[in-house]
Amino acid sequence: MELYAGNERAHRHVKLPGLEGDVIALPSEGRRGGDLYALFSCGDQRYARMVLADAVGHGFSASAIASHLHKLLHQYRDVQNTADLLGMLNETFLEVQPAGEPLRLTTAAVGNYDRQTGQFHYSYAAHPRMLLWRGHGREWRTLGTEREGGLPLGVTADGMYREYSIGLEPGDVVMAFSDALTEVKAPDRTEFTAEGFLRLANTIACGLARPLSLHDFSEGLLGGVRRYHDSEKFEDDLTLLTLRRVQV
Repeated sequence: MELYAGNERAHRHVKLPGLEGDVIALPSEGRRGGDLYALFSCGDQRYARMVLADAVGHGFSASAIASHLHKLLHQYRDVQNTADLLGMLNETFLEVQPAGEPLRLTTAAVGNYDRQTGQFHYSYAAHPRMLLWRGHGREWRTLGTEREGGLPLGVTADGMYREYSIGLEPGDVVMAFSDALTEVKAPDRTEFTAEGFLRLANTIACGLARPLSLHDFSEGLLGGVRRYHDSEKFEDDLTLLTLRRVQV
């Protein structure tokens, strides 16, 4: 069952089986963009699924790809393994690529949280790696390594997607985001980078009370990126999704 999904401007609190979260979505052009976030409840509310996808391009064309992907997520809603889901999405993207036109590429991060075991299973299709905050710790760290990246959807028949797992304890937070937050540029065109984004996330978190307010953290993180960019408007669609395991 789909709980929340969209590619339009939004800032909302979300609740899923065993998780609570916060979503900020800012299309760069018009009302809708090429970023898609989708959150589902699966398996009689045993599982929570999150998908964050980023279609290449801007405006109407990217928004159309995001809408197409949204329909496919419902078509493949019974596929539990995150790597298998990416593989099926990839095959469908290849089938509908118009001959002679630019490839319709999309990056994606997919995660399934099992509230019975506390395991978070995840896969990447060339998407920025998510960040992990341990409730008993004091810093964010990258979730996964470069070798776990995979290829964008729509490139080749064998995207080489793999599923990985990590245990989540109550208070742990997973953060997924689009590359607008890492590739944003300062006025001198210097790129922020993934390393800069990670440093900013830790700086913002250190200035907040525990447990972290996901809303305040997201707002502070976005504000820090805007200060680096020195502008309220971003050149690319932007989405920031944080999910925290709650005590049940």
